[in-house]
Amino acid sequence: MKKIFAYNSALPAFLTVEYIIFAASTGLFLLHTESWQISMYFLLIPALLFYPLLYLLPTIAVSAIAAVSTAVLEKQRAILRRKIVGSATFMAVFITHLLLLMDAGLYFRYAYHINPHVLNIFTTPGGFESMGLRSGEIAALSGGIALLALFHGALLFSFFRFPVLAFAGKWNLKLRAVIGYLIGLLVFAGLFLTSYMTYTYEHYIMNPAPLLAADAIPMYIQGTSSSFYKKMGIKRPSRQAMQIHLARNQTLKNYPDSPIVRSENRPRYNVVWIACESWAAKLYSPEIMPSTAKFAEKAVIFKNHYSGGNVTRQGMFSMFYALPASYWHTFFASRRGPLLIDWMVEDGYTFDCITSSKFTYPEFDQTIFFRVPSEKLHSDSQGRTYERDQRNLKKLLQSIANGADSGKPFFSFMFFESPHNPYDFPPEAEFFKDYINPFVATRVSAADGPRIFRRAANCARHLDMCLDKVYKLLEEKDLLKNTIVVIAGDHGEEFYEHGYLGHSSSFVNEQTKTTLILYYPGITPGEYSAMSSHLDIVPMLAKHFGVTCSPENYSCGFDLLSPEKPLRRYVLIADWEQVFFAGLKYKSLIPLDAMSFAKQVITDSNDQPLDDVDLFYREYGADLLKVQKDLTRFASPK
Repeated sequence: MKKIFAYNSALPAFLTVEYIIFAASTGLFLLHTESWQISMYFLLIPALLFYPLLYLLPTIAVSAIAAVSTAVLEKQRAILRRKIVGSATFMAVFITHLLLLMDAGLYFRYAYHINPHVLNIFTTPGGFESMGLRSGEIAALSGGIALLALFHGALLFSFFRFPVLAFAGKWNLKLRAVIGYLIGLLVFAGLFLTSYMTYTYEHYIMNPAPLLAADAIPMYIQGTSSSFYKKMGIKRPSRQAMQIHLARNQTLKNYPDSPIVRSENRPRYNVVWIACESWAAKLYSPEIMPSTAKFAEKAVIFKNHYSGGNVTRQGMFSMFYALPASYWHTFFASRRGPLLIDWMVEDGYTFDCITSSKFTYPEFDQTIFFRVPSEKLHSDSQGRTYERDQRNLKKLLQSIANGADSGKPFFSFMFFESPHNPYDFPPEAEFFKDYINPFVATRVSAADGPRIFRRAANCARHLDMCLDKVYKLLEEKDLLKNTIVVIAGDHGEEFYEHGYLGHSSSFVNEQTKTTLILYYPGITPGEYSAMSSHLDIVPMLAKHFGVTCSPENYSCGFDLLSPEKPLRRYVLIADWEQVFFAGLKYKSLIPLDAMSFAKQVITDSNDQPLDDVDLFYREYGADLLKVQKDLTRFASPK
């Protein structure tokens, strides 16, 4: 054993300093904790001392394995042995710290940790490009990573090169040292148990604030001890409850519930479908987008409209499938396209689908447009967002013109990227003068929110300039007499109204509300001010594809423009793994397990927090029964 650790105490000293560095890095995650209850000190401070050791375990294991495996080297090869052990230790601690800092960046910007969605971004073609990073930002991040590597390398080298820094002297394996290490382990075990038991108690009494604060710490070990507290005679608060049971792994079934009935003499309307990235509701107004406002006078504009997701994948899924976006994983695994595309394929439509992003990320080539021939999927993701849109606009206009001249029904789709971060626009689209310039996402703060919004509004003006050419072509070709036009955002965008920039970090109105403009021949123009959802788009169009059966057979949406004029009481919004309920009065994440039930908080319709969670269940208890059915109706656990 002495031979294995015969050289100086560089590793123990180095790891001790790294523990302090990791503890400081872990403390960054607690900066977002706004209000501290007494119990949170017992939960978070022990966690702040314990979890850095947990994060260092891979480095300790790697260095120990390297030391043991190289112990067989002869004494004269001690330098080589030290290089091997040092290199292994450096790589382990550098990668761990890099992941911890990346996680901190994610959490501060999006309020979540590294998760399957984040991994999907880096493993799917087009995912990294979707982040909208400029070359300068990528260079800055690369430089930061290099500096981090240099820092850890220099620190480790210093301990190996200058033994005097190894404050513990030789690694003493005598009895007193072993006892000291054991005492240290007991202290860390006590820290873990203090934090863990505080968490289980707060979970038992359903106090959400400490539980949500604990979520800020990466890899926090959650647990429950309900039976223990019951035996202790501690009474649990009574609360109305309804936990939705949603299996994470589902297989597609019963889609649709019954065969779709379509009339024989159905029309073959052309379809021009425009999806606009990050087109938040507040980015639309007659002042910002005058051409679109003029076109909307011929259509119905939905002024209280929610996307089905707070990210592109879920927003677009809900738009085309008319189903809660929690079904994404199921339909993706089954490679099942939406019924809307099926109807057009059956009716002999020609297709042109164009995007200024990529069809591989999100994986729309394997979901929404799975039945569209690959040669009809056109993507251009090179250069600035507005440059892509300008090039792709030419393809869209050509597609519409070709469709008009062909005599066949056509489907022309385009995904505009202009309003997406980094909010680039050409000089001619400068509507607001006082906007942030340059925009560097890593250097902005909440104080910049209004100026970032004005920059994004200029992007919306550029979008309007592009769409103006589409409107004029539709008029020129006399296509409005036999063409359906859909214009919608995939989701909203927040400009620090609630502490974040962009989308995917929460389900507040700014990130989930967008604008929908719907036109079809014979529509009665006007404004629709009641609640509407992306899930309603296909049900409102289905009759124009000859569908005679109820939307309930294939969707969770409503034909809001039917003579019956159904009114929504709530909408469902999803991200990668959560489902959110937004009602007319109250809003809340839907509890999908015991943990999320205990953490549940509610807000009013304007995202202001409320104290009484029971309000949510008293108002929407009956609706949640339908939600349970809707979330599982077309799928079953594997």
